[in-house]
Amino acid sequence: MRMTSKRSIVNLVHICASKGIGYAVLSPGSRNAPLIISLDEHPDIYCINIPDERVAGFFALGIAQQLEEPVILCCTSGSAGLNYAPAIVEAYYQKVPLLVLTADRPLEWIDQRAGQTMRQSGVFSNYVKGGYVLVSDPVDNDRLWYNTRIVNEAIDLSTNDGGGPVHINVPFREPLYEVEETDHIETPKIIGSIQRQNIVEEGTREMLRQQWIEHHKVLVVVGQHNRCDVFDDAIRQLAALDHVVVLTETTSNVCAKGVFRSIDRLIDSIGSEEYKSFAPDLIISCGGGLVSKKIRYMLREMMVTSHWHVDANDRYMDTYQSLTLNIPMMIEELVPLLLLVSPSISDGEWKDMWVHREVVTRRAHEQFLLNCPWSDLYVLHRLHQQAPSGFWHAANSTPVRYTQLFETRIDLTYRSNRGVSGIDGCTSTAMGCAFVVEEMVTFVTGDIAFFYDSNAFWHKHVASNIRVILINNGGGNIFRFVEGPMKTDQFEEHFEAHHSTSAQGIAQAYQVEYRAVSDEQELDNVLEEVYGKDYNKATIIEVFTPREQNIEILKKYFHSLRAAVEQSKR
Repeated sequence: MRMTSKRSIVNLVHICASKGIGYAVLSPGSRNAPLIISLDEHPDIYCINIPDERVAGFFALGIAQQLEEPVILCCTSGSAGLNYAPAIVEAYYQKVPLLVLTADRPLEWIDQRAGQTMRQSGVFSNYVKGGYVLVSDPVDNDRLWYNTRIVNEAIDLSTNDGGGPVHINVPFREPLYEVEETDHIETPKIIGSIQRQNIVEEGTREMLRQQWIEHHKVLVVVGQHNRCDVFDDAIRQLAALDHVVVLTETTSNVCAKGVFRSIDRLIDSIGSEEYKSFAPDLIISCGGGLVSKKIRYMLREMMVTSHWHVDANDRYMDTYQSLTLNIPMMIEELVPLLLLVSPSISDGEWKDMWVHREVVTRRAHEQFLLNCPWSDLYVLHRLHQQAPSGFWHAANSTPVRYTQLFETRIDLTYRSNRGVSGIDGCTSTAMGCAFVVEEMVTFVTGDIAFFYDSNAFWHKHVASNIRVILINNGGGNIFRFVEGPMKTDQFEEHFEAHHSTSAQGIAQAYQVEYRAVSDEQELDNVLEEVYGKDYNKATIIEVFTPREQNIEILKKYFHSLRAAVEQSKR
């Protein structure tokens, strides 16, 4: 085995492998040569080369999301590491483990006009769980021990207490390419770590049960979450209670019966005059962020008297401005405690009202889609019907919002970068997922997000199981939905950023299959082709939809839901 002559780096790589890290995403450089050589030579670490560091960051994010284990990111010194920032901040808010290794010049050369240098230490401090700096070329056992210890600490920190990114800055002195041949390398010390155990005292259990029985209208709101059978079962048990309503989104990945899976479709018809009737007396929130802006607004306006936030790590998530209790547990730990007792009063009529509204709006939804004209809504609906089992990645902004209007399919796992909800890196994240799964990955994106991340195809690791559905409506159509931008003189130029760009040239440049679609029949034909059992090529399907009509059709859609509700009241 050929490894760098720098002992600390040899130790770092062995510790990573010993703690189960199996993937490293590398970007070319010189200052990070000792890391590249040692990672690539290790038999238990699979190295992926992606030149664009921003793409590399999101590609690693997609892998780590799927595997739920740390992935290494490694780049050279200077501004290269700054390109990781969007992916790191997304990983931080999604609690996705990443081990970020940035090579650096020695401390004495920072701010001395040495090439490719900047102040790298602490550069990600606002959105990593921890930041570390290795001693450059340690010359004694104490410094070597220090480096070994903080590498152990950093890796464990990336997975403990909910997980997230950590940063190790690695200063190197030359020579950088010196290697040693060896058949045996002394294994560095591996320090283990046990996850923090939450032991709930009986007094606390009794307090929770007592508060639980005092509430007879409970609304459970489930945010972004990975698919999990134990979590799903806990939500199912709550949804079965006759005084509990459970709201989820596709990105909640909840398959349990009895939950309401399309929040915006359900609550759009609930006017402010009805807030008092629909208001719960207790909100229980769990999971990550929600796509729906409407639910956040509605629950704030309802001024609910009690709100429990249930999360083993997050604290003080007062999203609805009604938080009364932080519960540092997982929902699957809390539910068995609550089910030991029953509320003193159980308001089944309140739940029936929610159920009735769900039935009416779902039927109106289905009726509208039967005759929906060619538009973004039609395309998303048809695609959601036709996509094979596997993964559904939705880009920000409009694709993920349209996705929430449809019933969650239990044979799809839903993903979206909803940590900070940026458009950067959506394609690259889906690429990373596709690289480590065998199932089909359907990635739905808008034109602005697609073109912003077009370098996502600039590497040798584009998996054949990804289908990129690019909905090209000529600009940032989200700003036609948001109240305000269309009233300004700057709307088309500076908000919507209207364009006439096509992805065909990008597909040709990166040698990716390409199909163009402009109507219903073409869409059906292309989907049948690219999802066929004998078709095994990464493909971009560019779907052209009417820029100005999309918003009008969506307005008519929501109007039809409200009209159906009004009709049901007569």
